Amino acid sequence: MLIRFTVENYLSFNQRIDFNMLASDDTNHRHHVVENKRSLLRSSLLYGANGSGKSNLIKAMGFARNFIVDGVGKHKQIDIEPFKLQEGCSQKPARFEFEFYCAGKAYAYGFILEKHRVVGEWLFDISQTEEISVFERREGQPTGFNYEHPIFASLSDKDKQRHEFEAKGTRRNLLFLTNSQERNLERFNTIYKWFQETLVIIFPQSKNQFLTTFAQLNEKFFNEIITFFDFGIKRIHIHKFDFKKNRDIPAYLKDEIEASFSAYEGTTQFISFANSNYIMQKKPGSNIQASKIIAIKEDDKQQEIHFELFEESDGTHRIIDLIPMLIALYQNNTVVIIDELERSLHALLSRKLFELFLNNPNFKQSHSQLIATTHEVTLLDIKQLFRKDEIWFIEKDEMQQSMIYSLAGVDVDNLNLVNGYLNGRFGAIAFMGNAETLGWDK
Repeated sequence: MLIRFTVENYLSFNQRIDFNMLASDDTNHRHHVVENKRSLLRSSLLYGANGSGKSNLIKAMGFARNFIVDGVGKHKQIDIEPFKLQEGCSQKPARFEFEFYCAGKAYAYGFILEKHRVVGEWLFDISQTEEISVFERREGQPTGFNYEHPIFASLSDKDKQRHEFEAKGTRRNLLFLTNSQERNLERFNTIYKWFQETLVIIFPQSKNQFLTTFAQLNEKFFNEIITFFDFGIKRIHIHKFDFKKNRDIPAYLKDEIEASFSAYEGTTQFISFANSNYIMQKKPGSNIQASKIIAIKEDDKQQEIHFELFEESDGTHRIIDLIPMLIALYQNNTVVIIDELERSLHALLSRKLFELFLNNPNFKQSHSQLIATTHEVTLLDIKQLFRKDEIWFIEKDEMQQSMIYSLAGVDVDNLNLVNGYLNGRFGAIAFMGNAETLGWDK
């Protein structure tokens, strides 16, 4: 689970900002909270005007995740974009840090970057009151490893020397965590995989934006979702076909699918293409098993009729695109972050999506999190749907730097949030004063 993300001197964020999933002492919707040593929220929404920086927050997360997972080429510069509206920021490094739960422990992992080098990198165990260093990298100094930490349990002297050798050999423009995967230092696998597999960030322009992987196709769950959204579909049918002989899927996409299984063999992948949805499965040592999703409806005599998905409504397409994400949220304790939710779903479908995730019994034991940026006012409901601490606002101050605040602890219970938002009274700085002066009708 994501605990906190901070970013500094990147895009519209000059000063360090803190977005977190920490629950307040609000007693409303207690089932939205996962109790651990920290009480964490299962969902959050971020609001803000166009240009306020809400998408930049997701871009910052996406950049940091991709830099961890993919790194950068040997002779390439790091594609950071510092804050441009204050003198000197272009010469300062950018800073990123994630706090998260992984394998039963809480960690803080972060790094400081300039265009051509990693200035600093660290991993701390924050499970207890006192933070414990796992490793720290500072420019000009050897990377320091705390071999007393359990992550290094039973590590031989030879393996300690190898860790230090690989740390010393890490390129200036590459993270040690990324290099540890390339060099098969397995002690950091769970940390790396949290970013690679658990943290899923979806942008409106993402290619195959709801492509995901899951261990096995849960057809029963699939049909329950279709029923919940009430599109008039009785059930879905999985129609198998020969992957190699199929002509509907272009060769380049087949190549991408086959390449992806080199990293995810033994999984199921969900592909959306040309208004059709495909399921690809590959067991170790076998060929790709391909299926197409067909909608089944009943006619006036209750006979089952097959429909291709391109014959269905746009809303049906979008929900079916989301089902793999919902399966991942249901099965895998995933953190899903969606930028511009309304570009993926109609307003009422967006609301039903969160109602499903937060209130449906299928998700009751889930430790997954669903976070989205949106303008959608029908979701701005702190009585029936969300808690106050799940609602965040982003705006720019007089220096044009993005600032972020949540409604946690703000007395807006008896005010009309929708009217306030539509009237432009969502500025986080203004919330720090008397909320009644914002002009929000009761």
